[in-house]
Amino acid sequence: MILIAVIAVLVTIIYQDFRYREIWWFTPPLLFIGGFAYRWYILNWQHFAFNFLFIGIMIGLLMIYVRFRFGSNNLFKEYFGLGDVLLLFAITPLFSFPFFIYFFTCGTIISLIGHLVLTLFKEQKTIPYAGYISACTIAFLLLVHYEISPFVYAA
Repeated sequence: MILIAVIAVLVTIIYQDFRYREIWWFTPPLLFIGGFAYRWYILNWQHFAFNFLFIGIMIGLLMIYVRFRFGSNNLFKEYFGLGDVLLLFAITPLFSFPFFIYFFTCGTIISLIGHLVLTLFKEQKTIPYAGYISACTIAFLLLVHYEISPFVYAA
């Protein structure tokens, strides 16, 4: 039942991000609570903390890159949405640390490829990163839940 609620929140995020290029402020906390409840019995606090630290480091490096590359101090206003960052923090309970790095990397690559393909059909200035990562998260959760992938033991 919790899995259905988590997937419902992820589908809502996908719709909002593709339609409006923003997500409601309360969806990341709902997703975080749902992910926490879904993985409570196997949640490793050390992995959870490392996931948070990894995201913090990645955002810090992105801020430094934007500062030097574009001369802008405001990462979240012009280049990367705050909802995207909140979503990354919200999905941290769903993954072990080593697999989170793998998921983050593959999810970002899939997001870029998906965006390039969709841009062939309709010109878009922004990338709905939260929507793409939400779709990847749904795929991961379903593969793990139905035990039809090698990810069963990695999560």
